[in-house]
Parts: sequence; structure tokens; C-alpha cells
Amino acid sequence: MSALPVRSFMDGANTKWRHGYQPNYDVVNEKFMAEKTMNHKDGSLEQVVENLVKTWEMESSHKMDAADWKSVDKKVFTISSNGGKKFNLDDNISIGNYNILMCESPLYNAVKETNQSSHDLFRNVFTTGFAWEVLQVFSGPPLVSFTWRHWGTFEGDYKGTKATGETIEMYGNCVVKVNDDMKIQSIDVYYDPNPFLMKLTNWKSGAGCPVAK
Repeated sequence: MSALPVRSFMDGANTKWRHGYQPNYDVVNEKFMAEKTMNHKDGSLEQVVENLVKTWEMESSHKMDAADWKSVDKKVFTISSNGGKKFNLDDNISIGNYNILMCESPLYNAVKETNQSSHDLFRNVFTTGFAWEVLQVFSGPPLVSFTWRHWGTFEGDYKGTKATGETIEMYGNCVVKVNDDMKIQSIDVYYDPNPFLMKLTNWKSGAGCPVAK
């Protein structure tokens, strides 16, 4: 069995954590280890990429000050979804990764969500964690191309839709550009969030847009 995920740069003594304290990943790590579909070898490129992206996600979700970020090349960093608008580091901190990556979906109103409210929303839905894994890496640095899986158990209600207890998954592709120090310069995600959101909203084709209600 491969080792637990490693999220680097969590030990800074003066880090400004969004909630005032260092996050704990024990619950989602347990889910990840129990339900992941891949078992990457220790030291493999797949494991390195997986840990790098998990480190970015930790900083994106929990670090409020750009000075505390260590996973990205701060001067040039951008993130985008499906070839859309490129957001910089300040955007990432203020808007949040959920709102950036689902901003084009007709089933999710990113304008009405803050960074904090979006994270609260999905943490309340996936109470045992919203786990993420790398499936396959197709190219190595500096331009890393890979596929991924993101999943959780629908345990808490979502905006009035009752929890079903089912596992809900997303799959996608990603291209991450890194510099010589393995700092992320860009993240370009390609995926369709709508099947995932259709399950959370219990939306059926022809039923009208749920975010307009």
C-alpha cells in the first residue's frame, strides 16, 4: 500500500490560516486510502504530482496570505477551467477554487458564493471528505498532463436536496506547468462538472435551471 498523502508547507509558525488554525486531513486521508482506485508507487511521478496538487489545494483552501504560499510561482501563477478566464494568485485566495473551477456551470452560481460559503457548502455535503486522486500521468515536467478522479459520499443536504448516501464522482484532465523548482506556474483543468452537480441538485433534463430558483 502506498503512503499517506503528503501536503507540504503546513508547518510555518506564522502562517495566517483562514480559520485560525492548521487544517487536519485525517478524515479525508482515511477516505482516500480506503476508496482510491490507484496505488501509485512511492516516489513515482504520479505520487509526486498527486502530492503537489494536494499541497496547492491545501494552500488554496486554508492560507489567506500570498506570502505563506509555497506551492506556486507567485509572480506568474494562473488557474483556469475548460479554457476560460485565467485567474491569478490573488483571485485564487479571494474567490476560492470551487468558484473558479465551476464558474461556467449553469448548475452552480459562483457569483452568489464566497470562498468561505463554497467550502462550507461542500464540506457539509461530504462530511467524511471530498477525496481526490491522480489516475494517470501522460507527461512529466515542465508540462505535466494527467487525469484525475474526485469523489465523496452524499451525506449532507445540498441546497434543499436531501442526501442520498451515494458516492458521487467527477473525472477530468489537467495540465500543470511547473518551473525548475517544481513550483506551479499554471493549472488548466478540463472537465464537465454538470453530471456531478445534477446529482447534487437532483436536476433532470428539461426541469429548468436550479440556480434560477
